[in-house]
This record gives sequence, structure tokens and C-alpha cells, in this order.
Amino acid sequence: MFDELIDRWWILATRGLAAIVFGIAAFVAPHQTLGFLISLFGMFAFADGIFTMGAGLSLNWLTLFCEGVMGIAVGLITIFFAPLTAVWFGELMMVWAFVTGALELLGAYNLRQMAKGPMARGEWLLAVSGVLSIGFGVIVAVLTSASPSFIAIVGGYALFSGVLLLALSLNIRTWPRLVPISA
Repeated sequence: MFDELIDRWWILATRGLAAIVFGIAAFVAPHQTLGFLISLFGMFAFADGIFTMGAGLSLNWLTLFCEGVMGIAVGLITIFFAPLTAVWFGELMMVWAFVTGALELLGAYNLRQMAKGPMARGEWLLAVSGVLSIGFGVIVAVLTSASPSFIAIVGGYALFSGVLLLALSLNIRTWPRLVPISA
């Protein structure tokens, strides 16, 4: 599994870059309508879900696969049911953040349990991303999606989460291989 994870580090990097782009877009266009933010979040959740599910399938990692399915479902609901999503946007983001955070924490724990020695250095980045997601879910539960600080918090969460995922992917790229590459 570790060699496959090392070979597919770029999938996690792409997830991180997508989150960073989403975060930047939330800061660049904060005065846009809530509809813009909803559409942007739907596209982000869908793209993130595709990459996460792909990583879960290729690595045979159930928590990643489930996180990807959740992201795809939230993305599709957000994109195709925009009028309904506008009413329930905060709740949808909150559920997505809680489930994603819990699955990332479980994934970090499983990675640590499977790896022995220095192999899984950096798995704490995934755990921090999980805690960040759960904390974001709590903040979203308290705020209303119409408040001005909501967009800044969404953008900040996306940026920080993206940086953590990008750092984890670059860390994974440096892990030692268990099976030497054959030429």
C-alpha cells in the first residue's frame, strides 16, 4: 500500500491545490453573491471527491474512498439543487466538514497503525486537517451563511486545509519505498 501511496502522491497534491484555489477565489470575490460561493463550493466538493475516491480505490483505502463518495454527493447536491442548497448551504457545509474531518482523523490513525518506524512521518498533517475540518464544521454551525465573516472563514479554511494536504503529499513523496523500483 505504501508504494502505491508514494506513486500517487500527486492525487493528494491536486486535492490540496484545488482547496487552495477555492480559498483564494473566496477571498478574491468576497462581495459576490452567495450563489457564486455555492457554485464554487459545489465544484470544489465534486472535484475533491473525485480525486479522493480515486485515491481510495487505487490504494484500497476505505476511509479515503468514503470521504470521496461524500464529497461527490455533496458536490452534486450543491450543483444540481442550487435553490435548495441556498437555503441549506451552511448545514450542508457543516455535515461535509464533520464527515470529512472524522474520516481524515480515522485515515491518519489507520496510516499510523499500518506503518512502523519512520515510514508514516507526516501522518499528523492528515490528523491536523481532520481536526481543522471538524473545527470548521463547528464554526459553520454557529455562523449563518449570509454573514460577511462566513466567506472569509470558508476561504481561510480552504487555504489552510489545502496547504496541509499539499504538505502531506510532498511528505509522502519522500517516503522510502518498501519494494525497489524495477527498470
